[in-house]
Amino acid sequence: MIIISQDKSEIINFNNILSVKLYHDNEDAECLYEIYTTVNAPGDNYILLGIYNIEERAKEVLQEITNTFSAGQLNGTLDEMDLILKAKAMARYEMPKE
Repeated sequence: MIIISQDKSEIINFNNILSVKLYHDNEDAECLYEIYTTVNAPGDNYILLGIYNIEERAKEVLQEITNTFSAGQLNGTLDEMDLILKAKAMARYEMPKE
């Protein structure tokens, strides 16, 4: 699966992701809810995926990512393995605006 960042400037291979987390600075009154990913790659290991005004929406987006990934997991028989792998390779999630 791949994830396309909210601003469409990054495409992240889910196989390289170590974590996806919600960040909010409680001390900053104007801080928005940011979703970051930590990747297993050289260079900058934190990638901003999206920014949301409301915590509940940010949590919904995290759940959508989980659901998209789970839908692509292998759960078939050995005869279906090739078809499932091809479908999984095409799975993608685009970060929504709001």
